[in-house]
Amino acid sequence: MTLGTLLTGCGDKTPPGEVVTMRACRICHGADRICADIGKLDRAGWEKTVDRMIAGGASVTPEERTVVIEWLSTRKPGDKPLCP
Repeated sequence: MTLGTLLTGCGDKTPPGEVVTMRACRICHGADRICADIGKLDRAGWEKTVDRMIAGGASVTPEERTVVIEWLSTRKPGDKPLCP
């Protein structure tokens, strides 16, 4: 089974990065906090931010880290469903 299959289940089209972000990041941060940096941080900025969160205790595996960074770095301000 691939990470995508494990994270999204059968037939669910939700991107794995979104699934992990919703699970791991929203435990401590509301969508407003996460969305504040969307469109402002590039991939390197998200790598630094996600690594800081992991060091602080975020429950994200190395494989999940990659998909979260990819997903966050490709979002645009106001992207649904995360950002209002």
